[in-house]
Amino acid sequence: MRRGRGRLSCLRPSQPSRPLTLLFAALLLLIAGYVVFDRRRHARLKAACVAAFEQAYAATSPLPAFEMSYSYGEPVFKVEFASKEAMQAAAGANGAFLQAIDILCRDRGRKRQFKAQRAVFFRHPADDEPVVTHCCDTMRSQVGRTIVYQDDMKRYGLKTSIVGTPALAIAHCPWCGSRLPPPA
Repeated sequence: MRRGRGRLSCLRPSQPSRPLTLLFAALLLLIAGYVVFDRRRHARLKAACVAAFEQAYAATSPLPAFEMSYSYGEPVFKVEFASKEAMQAAAGANGAFLQAIDILCRDRGRKRQFKAQRAVFFRHPADDEPVVTHCCDTMRSQVGRTIVYQDDMKRYGLKTSIVGTPALAIAHCPWCGSRLPPPA
């Protein structure tokens, strides 16, 4: 405490913290505003996509199931049919839906341009056949890129940089180290 002119006064914090507080409050308001804007944008996009789905499949019976979600910030769609035959019969509607989604989501790509062919998945119950399970997520993501997997022989290999050279067979996962199943 300081003595000044006959009375005690406490040391006060310096004034520069007030502009910092105002800046922080403004940043919070900006973030809250963006969240509200983004939610409204999502709601408008979802309503437009549902309308496009209903228009494209209006003549299709039975109507396939429709689901919209997001993956890495980009919209992803699942259209599930009752059977493989129903999916094949709706080929024209599938094409119309893909075109509508391309138009609605053209500004939704983050790193690359949005393409409906990458974001719309047409499924039917026979698609639920057993899927190959790999040892780890990294292996799953690298199959087809740096790892070659031959499903008929159950064999893994590393791609080489020389075109025409076969993949180098591997017995262990390069990322998690687990033993890979022996070739059939």
